[in-house]
Amino acid sequence: MRHAYHRVLTEYQDQRTKMFKPSKNPLSTFMINEIPRILREQLHLNDREHKVQASVGMGNWTETPWISVFDRDITETATKGFYIVYLFRKDMNGVYLSLNQGTTHLQRKYKKKNPGSKMEEIALKLQDTLSYSLEDFPSTKIDLISKTSNSKNYMASHICGKYYSLEQLPSNQEIQDDFQKLLKIYQQLKSIIGVRTTDQFIDYLLNLEEIEDTQYQSDVQLVTASTTEIKPQQIPAKENTGERIKWKRNPSIAKESIHLADYLCEVNADHLTFRSSVTGKNFVEAHHLIPLSLQDLFRWSLDVPGNIVSLCPNCHRSIHHADKPTKQIIIKKLYDLRQQSLQSFEIDIPLNDLLKHYK
Repeated sequence: MRHAYHRVLTEYQDQRTKMFKPSKNPLSTFMINEIPRILREQLHLNDREHKVQASVGMGNWTETPWISVFDRDITETATKGFYIVYLFRKDMNGVYLSLNQGTTHLQRKYKKKNPGSKMEEIALKLQDTLSYSLEDFPSTKIDLISKTSNSKNYMASHICGKYYSLEQLPSNQEIQDDFQKLLKIYQQLKSIIGVRTTDQFIDYLLNLEEIEDTQYQSDVQLVTASTTEIKPQQIPAKENTGERIKWKRNPSIAKESIHLADYLCEVNADHLTFRSSVTGKNFVEAHHLIPLSLQDLFRWSLDVPGNIVSLCPNCHRSIHHADKPTKQIIIKKLYDLRQQSLQSFEIDIPLNDLLKHYK
């Protein structure tokens, strides 16, 4: 495998200057026919379970050739689903081993809805969902040094992986070991997908936080409010939901914050909803102003009353789904309201930084 990748990295740029005749070009025939055979043999891939395919372009030489391994139960094409791929940079200074996703299908599915951002969102959610070591796969982003639409999509859809530079191309054994490790992550993803179709899984993944939040809000209604001392608190533990690993939220702390707000919306106290059958109070929901997903950036817990605001359901949905100007107005108002409390718990953050995380 090392020899094969070294040949591609050192010969491809020169071959791109020649007429595109894949069936007659020695490098393209090597990539399309020989490299898949080498991978199947050295990685012990069963052809009934995995399809191996390489591409140098369609009609013209591609700037970023690739070699993919597809689990046939998930997909047999780079246009849809999830797969492992070796992506070569345009400058041929290196190649990425990447767990990636089919982009053509996502472009069609989210046409006129910024499909690139959806690819990135899916990748980020899977980074949170899958269990793997950053020491093994430190490349959370990839740069193919190319501005073609395909390259931009590959970069947006990258989930996890590793970069091999031409100057420090690792041994054949290390390349094989890395692939086997990534294959286990791929199998983990397959298990999470289960019997769902690609569309069903993507829809579920993109709505996972709302699904979990619905249960969280129900828990907040039922529990007794805690009493938290106004000082920095220890970071909460992480929990494995079976779907992903995330920071644990204590509904009693959220109930405390809602109680302190007198069960009113902190964006506008006139936003009355209905009387809760559980609390007998105006129904509101809890929201972490600084998202818990940013906990790694802080020394102290974000799951504290000073960071949890009481919102009517409409304002809560607005902060997640409204247009950018509407979001900014709400977040700025809540930030101004809670800035002193955030400082008391030593979790302050500049407003501009907070706004960036709400996109």
